[in-house]
Amino acid sequence: MPVTIEGPLLQGVSAFAFATMLALACVADLRTRRIPNALVLVTFALGMAQSIVHFGVWQGGGRAVAGMLTGLAIWLPFWLLRMMGGGDVKLFAAGAAWLGVSGAVEGALLAGLCGGVLSLAYMLYQHGLSYTIVRVSHGMQQPSTLREASSAKWSQRMPYALAMSAGLALAAWRPGMLQLM
Repeated sequence: MPVTIEGPLLQGVSAFAFATMLALACVADLRTRRIPNALVLVTFALGMAQSIVHFGVWQGGGRAVAGMLTGLAIWLPFWLLRMMGGGDVKLFAAGAAWLGVSGAVEGALLAGLCGGVLSLAYMLYQHGLSYTIVRVSHGMQQPSTLREASSAKWSQRMPYALAMSAGLALAAWRPGMLQLM
């Protein structure tokens, strides 16, 4: 039988560490539009350690790796299609190590929803209301037009770590929010 450590203090430390890693990723992405690989590795290592402490070496390690692989499998196609950055994909995969498979799936769905809201807000901020309405309504008729390059005014990529972190945090603190199972 695996030896596990439980308690409110450990849960609090774990939640604080997870929130800190996500917050640091958001700050880095907002400042530089990049998520450092070192931050991603620390996030994964802490997620692996958290799972091992809570569930034992074999079950916890397997849970963390399965969560990471699930997160990677969900978001990697978007990177391959050049729809998002590699740092965002790696951040989600590292964060999914904290959540396991079902948490990774739920977190990805929530991140997608948060990303849609963030995209609309970013488009409104960059281009204003009239452009956003025209672009979105045109995109609903022909979705391929949403992938077309926008005007030169759109100078910076959207910091998608915000959406990824929000999805991961919601899945961690409100598991079952979407009633997946």
